[in-house]
Amino acid sequence: MAVTLGEVDAYRKAGLERFTDGVDPFEPIPEHASLMKLRQRADGGCVFLSPSGLCRIHEALGYDRKPIACRLFPLRFHPIAQDVVVTTSFACPTVIANEGTPLPSQQRDVHKLYIAWKEAHPESPNAVEFVAGRALPAALLPELRRVLLRILDTPAPDGSFDLSVSIRRLAFLVEDLSRRRVLQLPDADLSQYFDVMSRHVLTPGRMPPSRPPSGLTRLLFRGFLLTAMSVQLHLDLQLRNKRSAVRAALVRLALHLHGLGNGLPIFDLRTIRGVSLDLADDDIRETATHFLRSVFSTLGTGRRSMVEELAVAVAILNCACVFARMHAGRLNYRTVDAASFTEGLLQSADVTHADDGGIVSRFLTRLSGGIDALYLFPASTI
Repeated sequence: MAVTLGEVDAYRKAGLERFTDGVDPFEPIPEHASLMKLRQRADGGCVFLSPSGLCRIHEALGYDRKPIACRLFPLRFHPIAQDVVVTTSFACPTVIANEGTPLPSQQRDVHKLYIAWKEAHPESPNAVEFVAGRALPAALLPELRRVLLRILDTPAPDGSFDLSVSIRRLAFLVEDLSRRRVLQLPDADLSQYFDVMSRHVLTPGRMPPSRPPSGLTRLLFRGFLLTAMSVQLHLDLQLRNKRSAVRAALVRLALHLHGLGNGLPIFDLRTIRGVSLDLADDDIRETATHFLRSVFSTLGTGRRSMVEELAVAVAILNCACVFARMHAGRLNYRTVDAASFTEGLLQSADVTHADDGGIVSRFLTRLSGGIDALYLFPASTI
C-alpha cells in the first residue's frame, strides 16, 4: 500500500512506530521516489493492522488521517475533460458481491475523497477517444454506455439471457463502429449511423455473427494470463521479496503455457482439464454481468481508448474464467461453482492495480488482443 512522503512524515511525527515494535513501518519503492509503502507482516497483513483486525492509524488519528490510498480503495478517479469518472475495483469482494451503499448516495463523501486524492496525486485530465485519434461527439458517450448496458439485457433469439451472445453483440457493434469508413464520418453522420446500428444490434431475434479468434489473439492472451499470474506471484508471501524466485517461476509458467514443462501449484494446465464452466449458472452469470455493467457504465476513463478499455475488460473476464477453473480443479470439482468464479475474478482483477498508465498498462493493452479478445470469450482453453 503506497503512502506519500507527506503522510510518512506526519505518521513519524505522530509516533506511530510505537505500534510496530521498533520496526520501520515504511519502506521505499525503488521505481517511485516520491512514494513509500507500508511494510507487511510475515503473514501478509499490514504492519498497522491490530490483533482485532482494525487499522491502528484510524484508531490513533482518525479516518481522515489514514493514507489516501487506503481511504480510496476500492474507488479510482479518472479526470477527463470537464468531468471525473469514478470506477470500482473488482479486486474487492464487496464490489463483486454488489453489496453496500450505492455510490450515488455517497456523492458528498466521494467528492471529499476526490479533493483529498487530487491534492495528493494531481493528474491532468485525459482525452477520451473511441479509438486512438478519434473522439466521439460529446452526446454520444452516454448514449454508447446506455446501449452497451442494454445489450446485457437483450435476450438471445431463444429467449435466454446468454452472456456469450451479449459479448458477440458487443463485438459486432464495436467492430463495425471501428471500421475506417465509419470513423471518418462527420460527427452528425456518425451519431446517426450509431443510432441505426444500435437498434440493429439490440434486436432480440437477430443472432450476432461470430468468428473464431485468431491464433495471434490466443497467443497474446497467454501473455495477458502470464501478466495476471505475475501479479499473483508478487503477492505470494513466500516469493514477494525473492526477485530471482519470481523470475524463475514466471519463466517456468511461460514455458508451461506453451506446452513445455510442468506448471506450478498456482497454475497447472492438468488441473483445469476436465473442469467445465457453465455461464448459464445464475450466480456465475450474475457476477460476470455485474462486472460488465460496471465497465460499461464507466466507459471513457481516458486511460486508453474506449475500444481498448472494452478489450482489456473482456481479457480480464477471460482470465477470470481460466483462474476459476484452476480454483475449482484444486478442489477436485468437475464444474466451476459460484465461489470459484468469484475467486477467479478477484485474482484476475488484481492486475488492474498494476495498471497505472506506465509500461504495464501498455503491455495489458497490447496483450488484450483488441476487438478479437471479445471473440475469445469465454476462454475455456489456452
